[in-house]
Amino acid sequence: AFQGTMLRAADAYIDTEAMRVTTWQAAWRLDTGRPTAQAVAVAKWWASEAGQRVAHTTQHLHGGLGADISYPIHRYFLWAKQIELMLEGPAAQLARLGDLVADELLAGLPERP
Repeated sequence: AFQGTMLRAADAYIDTEAMRVTTWQAAWRLDTGRPTAQAVAVAKWWASEAGQRVAHTTQHLHGGLGADISYPIHRYFLWAKQIELMLEGPAAQLARLGDLVADELLAGLPERP
């Protein structure tokens, strides 16, 4: 019973843990003086993509109360949307990460004559 609900809640938990782990990874790299650009881009992607997905799932799991402005969930949805927009959205983060990976790979190639 309620298997669909449990699956959505489990996906939200996994997304939340992924956001937490990638944020801590980026913070650790920054604290230890390691290169951070890729780790920060990954953390930003998770925050903008999964953050919005978790807020959306939470609102749906609460049914009608999720849309009621007297219930606090609508604020989390708005905050998640603000974070997504502040981080330029998941597509921008993937493009940035792709550029970083390509730059790293190209830097390791020998120069052509």
